[in-house]
Amino acid sequence: MPAADSIYDKKTEAARAAANSALSGVGQYQTVDPGFTRNAAAEARAIRDLGITKAEITARGGVSASGYYGDSWNANLNLTDAEYKAAVSGKTGIAQGEAINTAQQAKQQKFYAESGTGFQAPDGTYYPSAADARQAGALGGGSNNNLANNAIDKLTKDAYALIEDTLNTYNLSSLAPIIKGYMLAGLGSEQAKLQIKQEPLYKARFKGNELRLASGLNAFSEADYLGLEDTFNQVMNQYGLGTYFGTTRDARQGKLAEVIGGDISAVELKSRISTVVDRVNNADPVIKAQLKEFYPGITETDLVKYFLDPKQTLPQLEEKVTSAEIGAAATGQGLKTSMTSASDLARYGIDRASAIKGYSTIGGILPGAQKLSDIYGEAKIDYTQATAEQEVFKGNASAERKRKQLMALETAQFSGSAGVGAAGLSTQMLRKSSSAGQY
Repeated sequence: MPAADSIYDKKTEAARAAANSALSGVGQYQTVDPGFTRNAAAEARAIRDLGITKAEITARGGVSASGYYGDSWNANLNLTDAEYKAAVSGKTGIAQGEAINTAQQAKQQKFYAESGTGFQAPDGTYYPSAADARQAGALGGGSNNNLANNAIDKLTKDAYALIEDTLNTYNLSSLAPIIKGYMLAGLGSEQAKLQIKQEPLYKARFKGNELRLASGLNAFSEADYLGLEDTFNQVMNQYGLGTYFGTTRDARQGKLAEVIGGDISAVELKSRISTVVDRVNNADPVIKAQLKEFYPGITETDLVKYFLDPKQTLPQLEEKVTSAEIGAAATGQGLKTSMTSASDLARYGIDRASAIKGYSTIGGILPGAQKLSDIYGEAKIDYTQATAEQEVFKGNASAERKRKQLMALETAQFSGSAGVGAAGLSTQMLRKSSSAGQY
């Protein structure tokens, strides 16, 4: 207990009331200092990182840029956002904690000295000065300006050990000294949780969250973030790409941050990898060749990287691969098709199986139809591969009518003929080809 003669008891009740009024922003008074400034970004971080509701933050008067709640901040005793920023500038870890503590205590001492209200120790007792309070033993632990002499009790040590173990799990053991600095500086747990997320080491470890925030997306909790990393690694291992993101832990974390920051979910990642591995790399080589022909920007060097690029949406990638599959199906029948035509069919809903079947039909009817188009050129009925694609894949009535008109011309030309000439043979070929397919 402090010595009786050291207690600052010269103040009248009126003076004490004046002192309490000056401390209107301190939490025990449940009011908010008129000088308090709310910060939307800090409040958003508190909601996101601490699980606090907007209503709870509003009830406490908001959160400032430096991490104070409105009902626990006082312009006379606590650092303003500008003072806080100046105190921590260029510092991290213990040095940062010391700077915050020193700047705040200096401000408090100045206020008590200038206002004549004395120095209030953490237990609420007033002393003539901080030196008198310290001499009386009222400023032990984190309140001591000389942080190097602060003692950490057993409970604090146990908490530090638990935090250190957790940080090791996150591969953040290098942050342990910074946490210790917060403890020594007497930072509250809520302010420490907000502060740690501003540390460069933390931001580097959870870089994916930083990328998400920069894109206007919500950040993941640490547990969800680590869970995503594990799932992504499992997917890559499943497709024989276990070392794709790197051979070291740091390298993998850096690459995975880009995927997480690009808002690619675990389900989407598997779909992207399946598309490039199963439908391109492990499929008919003609498909890969057709893909590169249609889309020159896709190179052999790193197809996986192209398919993991967040700028390329999954539907876009799937459409490109389907277009290549359609082109390969045409090539299999000795035909050629353009990227525009193949993409159009892909968007129409034609897949690889439909393309193989359809181009088989087209390969049977197209030669005869084109020959008749040449023979009856004066009729101006042009039946091309594009016409056949419209008929076979889309069931276009106009395209089908052209082919039947050509057949009718051929029939009329040779109706009543006793023999079968070259033209008659072409007609028979067309009909036979037609009957072999769906037409």
